[in-house]
Amino acid sequence: MHKTRLRIRFTKTGDLRWISHRDLARLWERLLRRSNLELAFSQGFHPKPKISFPSALALGIEAFDEVVELELEGEFELEDVRQRIDRELPIGMQLLSIEIMPVGAPKAQVVANKFRVELPNDYREATCRQIESVLAQPQLEVVREGKSIIASTLSPHFNLYVDDGWLYFMLPFTRDGSLRPSELLDCVGLGDLLEQGAVLQRIEVVLETVARAGTNDLSADSGEREDASHDAAMDNQSY
Repeated sequence: MHKTRLRIRFTKTGDLRWISHRDLARLWERLLRRSNLELAFSQGFHPKPKISFPSALALGIEAFDEVVELELEGEFELEDVRQRIDRELPIGMQLLSIEIMPVGAPKAQVVANKFRVELPNDYREATCRQIESVLAQPQLEVVREGKSIIASTLSPHFNLYVDDGWLYFMLPFTRDGSLRPSELLDCVGLGDLLEQGAVLQRIEVVLETVARAGTNDLSADSGEREDASHDAAMDNQSY
């Protein structure tokens, strides 16, 4: 039977920021069933739905550019899939783009995550000084559970700046250990900001660019605008 592989970008805001990574996967499975779209399953003694999230997100963080990849049983027109999914989206979730991936294309590989958080007025001057100090160092190092986690400030996927009252930062992603947003906030003297009620937002999941021939894409502007072991590994490195 023909299968259709999709890469979808979507938002997860409001109360949805409090659902876990695993609950998000279950939400998508239910959403697809209500849309009369059948998820493909892996083969073997313990079949699993072919749905994956390249970068899990920790509780409490709003998401303005999440990515899910999934495989459907059957052949579909992209606009038909978009309309079916769009009708079933819960409050706080918006479809940004959807594309059909070519057969044999590699799974999404995350290279960085971009975040922002609003700064109170009385934090801004001190934060700018802390940023200057951080950027003057070749790397940031934190110790997490006895393991040293290092992020190079010279990496093209590292960025840190204040603009119009918001702190923006981009953190390189590595499978063997990446700096967490909360750790970056500690490094610039903002470790208590989230405890005071500030809401951290992930504004982009940056994927590795791979040339793909014949890929169809349907963005929101053109319309309306791996298994369990993989998920467990991502949960241990949530952003």
